[in-house]
This record gives sequence, C-alpha cells and structure tokens, in this order.
Amino acid sequence: MENVKYLAKTIAQVVFYYSWSISLTFFNRWAFSSFHFPLVVTFCHMTFVFNAVWLYRFFHKSEYGSDGISWTVYLKRVWPTGISAALDIGLSNWSFVYITVSMYTMCKSTVIIFILLAAMIFRIEKPRIVTSVVIVLISLGLFLFNYKSTSFNLFGFILIMLASAFSGIRWVLAQILLQRDSLGLSSTMDFVYFVQPSMCFSMLPFAVVIEGSDASLSPYFGLAEGQQILYVFIVITTGACLAFGLTFSEYLLLSNTSSITFSICGIIKEIVTLTLASTIGGDQLSVVNCLGLLICLSGISLHSYLKYKKTVAERKAKEQQLLPDEETLINSASSSNGDI
Repeated sequence: MENVKYLAKTIAQVVFYYSWSISLTFFNRWAFSSFHFPLVVTFCHMTFVFNAVWLYRFFHKSEYGSDGISWTVYLKRVWPTGISAALDIGLSNWSFVYITVSMYTMCKSTVIIFILLAAMIFRIEKPRIVTSVVIVLISLGLFLFNYKSTSFNLFGFILIMLASAFSGIRWVLAQILLQRDSLGLSSTMDFVYFVQPSMCFSMLPFAVVIEGSDASLSPYFGLAEGQQILYVFIVITTGACLAFGLTFSEYLLLSNTSSITFSICGIIKEIVTLTLASTIGGDQLSVVNCLGLLICLSGISLHSYLKYKKTVAERKAKEQQLLPDEETLINSASSSNGDI
C-alpha cells in the first residue's frame, strides 16, 4: 500500500512538473516571437521570483535558519552561479525570437554534454571512455536533427548552444553549493533566495545595453498607453508565474525522488514537447531529423542509465560499510560468551 501511495505521489509531481515546464516553453515561444524584448522580460521574471521566495521565507521564518552568508562565500561561490544561471535563462529566452520549439528542445538537451565537461573541469567526475560515447551520440544526434532543417537559424542556434554551455556550468556550481553544508545553502529556498539577486544584477546590464534604448521607445514600454500597459503587465506576470511554478515543481520533484528519476522524466518531457511542437505548433521534421532525435535521446538515456548504476553501486558500498564483517561478529560473540 505504501508503494502505491508513493507511486501515485510521484506521478502527480511529474505531471505537475510537466505542466509548468511545457507551458512555459510554449508561452515563451509565443511571447517572444512578437514581444522582442526577451532580456528585459527575463529580468522582470527573475525579480518576480526573488520577491516570491522572499515573501515565502518571510511567512515561514521558523523553517529557514540562514539569515546571511559571508561576502567571501557570496562573491566566490554564489555570484558565479548566479551569472551562469542568468546567462542560461536569458540566452534561452532570447533564442525563442529566432528558433522553433523543436530546435530549442533538441539543442537544450545537449546540456548534459556541458554538465559532464564542467564536472570533469571541477573534478566532480572523472574522464571515462563511456562519457565520450555519450557526448558523441548527443552531438551526432544534434547534427542530424538540424541537418537541412528549414527552420534553422544560425544566430538562434548560437544563442541556445551558449545557453546550454552556461547551463552546464550553472548546475555543476549549484551542485557544489547545495552539497556543502558548511556554506549554509543546503536548503532549496535558501539557495534560490541568495542566488536570485546575483542573477538579477547579472541580467540587468545585458537588458539595458542590448534592449534598453529600443524598449524605452517601444509602444510596449516608453510610449505605452493604458491598454498596452495592461497587455505588457499580463504577459510579464504570466511568464513570471510560470517561471516560479517551474522552479518550485523542479525542486519538489527532486526532493521527493532522485536525480535519476528527474533525468528520465526530462527525456520523456522532451519527447512530449517535440510531439506537441509537431502537432500543435506545426514544426516540420524530416526522416533524418527524426533519426537525429532518436540518436540524441539514446545518448541521454545511456547517461541516465550509467548514473543509475553508479548510484546503486555507491548505495551498496555504503551499506557494506555500515554492516560489520564476519570476523567482527565472531569476535563480538566470543567476547560476549567470555563475559558470561
């Protein structure tokens, strides 16, 4: 009965995560295809998320003990994480101006490559032959997926690949922050609360320099009238709510399952997103593009399987360390008999 309850709870959380993630993907594609200020909007989203987390912590003070961290930790650990996260999200949203949902989903799935590379650079993972196989499969699949694609846009492709690279750095740095209790950021809400300001300040100069002048003269911002102001407010607020919901659903799923389950759910989500993009969004995929999709997903699946095996092996090793060996048991029994 407990297993059934756990399964039902996990399925509900997966559906909850899918609804936020897929909704945000299609909403951003729709919004930024006509509303050409993705960096300004992204900055507004980040500010909204920080305020939402701040309000949550304010009304749940007893649950969170981290009132502050040292400037040394913030500048050396938190700020680089915030910069990489801001560039990941900002460039991802910017790419929606130029590419389709299908291309975005496929290119963003290569983040596993950059996570592996960043993990090896920061010495979290050791270089292995099988890692190279995963990278080759995903790279080959990406090449075939974009081969002679009618929707291919070079600038959009560069943006989303840069976003994937920064995403790899972001998640490795986030892993380091979350797994070191001495830094005081092991709590998810504490992590978001302290990282989010660095994301906002990192995104602000890009938004001002790249889009500031055009946004100030656009009918949506600088020269906006009452009805247009309402439209802008609705678009930004809706996207911000979706972004906050996605952040919450990701951590909710991770906190109750495992990274392996989350990875597998990510693969299924990509298939669902691509299917919806083809049926609803009208994205066209050739036979070669579909072959590339299968090869790329096989690389991601191989990576998830290897992570699963590694997790099982580490769990067994810990269990063996906790269990006393046979010689220790014999000696303990002899000592007990001698005492009697």
